[in-house]
Amino acid sequence: MNARREYILTLTFNMRIFTRVIIDCHYEINHPDITDTLILDLVRAQNGKEQEPSSVLNGFSYFRIVDCLKGKFYRLILTYCEEDFLGVINAFRVEEVKNDKMA
Repeated sequence: MNARREYILTLTFNMRIFTRVIIDCHYEINHPDITDTLILDLVRAQNGKEQEPSSVLNGFSYFRIVDCLKGKFYRLILTYCEEDFLGVINAFRVEEVKNDKMA
């Protein structure tokens, strides 16, 4: 498994401007069909959106987001704190949306 990968990407999420996205390689363990390129497309799709965090712990806000890209549903687990980066903890396909808000 590789280390976290950092990408320069400017977007606004929850009315905050982020200039970097850091992707944790955790998704590679169980989701080899997911790529950084796909994750970045899903993150770009969050630009300008607002969402309530699923939880807040030790200054980090965590988000469980379900979004549709090219007719397929995916869940993103995102986080941020006071830094200027948006962290991707995990990403994977979901077959159907149950009790989740669409991003």
